[in-house]
Amino acid sequence: MTAVLIIGAGWLGRPLAKQLSASNHAVHVTNSSHESTEESLELGLSTHQLQLPLPSIQSLASLIEQLKIEVVIGCITPGFRRSATPDWDSYANNWQQICEAAKQGGARKVIMISSTAVYPSLSKDMKEEDASLELALGDNDFSDKSLALLQAEQRVIDSEMDHVVIRCSGLVDEIRHPSRFATRLRSVSRHAPANMLHRVDAVSVVEFAMNHIGHDIINASTPNTCDKAQFYQAAIESKGLDITLSEVVDTPDKRIDSSKSVGLGYQYQYQHTLDLL
Repeated sequence: MTAVLIIGAGWLGRPLAKQLSASNHAVHVTNSSHESTEESLELGLSTHQLQLPLPSIQSLASLIEQLKIEVVIGCITPGFRRSATPDWDSYANNWQQICEAAKQGGARKVIMISSTAVYPSLSKDMKEEDASLELALGDNDFSDKSLALLQAEQRVIDSEMDHVVIRCSGLVDEIRHPSRFATRLRSVSRHAPANMLHRVDAVSVVEFAMNHIGHDIINASTPNTCDKAQFYQAAIESKGLDITLSEVVDTPDKRIDSSKSVGLGYQYQYQHTLDLL
């Protein structure tokens, strides 16, 4: 049994807590607001209120020490969309605090839920080595968001703790169904791969990483895919919706290569993006 602290018990963190608990781990979670803390408590989760950034890392370090936490999993979002002028350093600073508190509190491992948004806008298969802070600095193919995410990843890497950075593709499930986003897209490309990941696989790959991977970065994305135009059209049809697909264009884009995670032993429950529908 492993004592685990999940920072950010939301759409991904709560089902992850449930699965790890079912695997007989001692799981604790945090939420940032009183309301979300109450919701997690009502679900039977051992919940603690924690707002980032922390005034001091001591409160988190003490919690980790008190609960004898061995693994800290961060399911926090960058929050860049909340402001017209994003604080690009805030996400990295939050991860700096998490890693310092984890280390001070005696945890042995940190798992970071990151995003495939770290990769540049290039039409190629993206492997883990195609994005790093060193590569991104001074390279205009990387966006401000990519750079901010990579800075946060680097804080985890530099923490000198055992770590796994999991770069997740677009997360979906039955509630967060892709058809919901079809009308919000200005255009969809018939030459851009649909890089997606079901929440079931997102949860399972985190548990796999906790048990079987160390000091590494992996992509988490459904191994096989189709183009975005086909995917979103299929999503609309799967729900029987009377929706017209956005403008179809021919702009190429990247495909996320998840072969490393497969090679390390993870078996995706959803093998193709169309299976997600």
